Amino acid sequence: MKKLAALLLSLVLVLGLAACGGNNGGNNSSGNNGNNGNNGNNSDVQQPDGEDEGSGYKIGFSFYNLSNPVWAEVVDEAVKYGESLGHTVTYVDCGSDAQKQISQIENFITSGCDVICVLPIDPAAVVGVVQEAKKQGIHVLAYSTNFEGAETNLALDPVATGEALVEMAGDWIDEKYPDGVFDWVFMNIPTIELGVQEGDAVEAAMLQRYPNSNLIGTAAVLTTEEGVAATENFMQANPDCRVYLGISAGAGVGGNEAMKAGVPQDEWDDYGLFSVDATEQECTNIMNGEPQKGSIGLGGGREHGRILIDLCMDAMAGEQLPATSSLPPTKVIQGNAEEYKTATYGG
Repeated sequence: MKKLAALLLSLVLVLGLAACGGNNGGNNSSGNNGNNGNNGNNSDVQQPDGEDEGSGYKIGFSFYNLSNPVWAEVVDEAVKYGESLGHTVTYVDCGSDAQKQISQIENFITSGCDVICVLPIDPAAVVGVVQEAKKQGIHVLAYSTNFEGAETNLALDPVATGEALVEMAGDWIDEKYPDGVFDWVFMNIPTIELGVQEGDAVEAAMLQRYPNSNLIGTAAVLTTEEGVAATENFMQANPDCRVYLGISAGAGVGGNEAMKAGVPQDEWDDYGLFSVDATEQECTNIMNGEPQKGSIGLGGGREHGRILIDLCMDAMAGEQLPATSSLPPTKVIQGNAEEYKTATYGG
């Protein structure tokens, strides 16, 4: 009788263990990948019931306005790099809708993400949903713009970057305008705190270095389309202006396109367009001697995507992340554009 009871007890234990094990390995069973993640709805992603040792993590990227070429590079590379390591990476784009971004982060929570990376349209608006994610044991990282509850923020130093932009442009300006008297245009990003800080640094540095210069106008530019439109408007209203500064790849790529279309090639040398991001296209513009003469490199969106995935892995490993993961500025001009492009984006 004792042997029969022991046999029955053993059978119950085996069946119990089998039932628990049946829920493991769910992390990669389904889910949107980066190629279709822009739909903003991850409700069809199954929530994992357990963690199988060696299985990949689920990582969600909640960004706004992926029309920005650098941010598009970030999420594309994060998907490729993350999946090469065996993880499921999904991204969504909220456009410029803060409430939509909150809903998308909520979807990441319910779908069982292990880590969520957020580029917020409104840092204050996401605090509540970020705290909910952390209560669920989900790690939350910031990109570009910090917010309360983020374990780290991968971002540029806005003051250092803004000052580096003016220093780079200054070499060209000093040659063209040795008396320091000229008109200039500034394409900024006043919609986010980091953009405001960087923009303030640019204007302060320009005023200090060129007190007799004249800032004839500013425009909010983030995307290539906005860069084209703003530059066309400035050129039409101020045909004698030759100095353009911007703090986005949208200003660099879009501004260069507008200038190439509106200015004869033999006059390109007289135009100085300087921007931030040094995307692959911007490097090509600089190498080809086009109106864009320089851009501040921060490693490029692809490198940022890889860094963010590595930070996700560090967080999952229980490592203490620094409050800020800084991106040092690099001046990219014609003399080093090809080298920078090859090192950052490949041959």
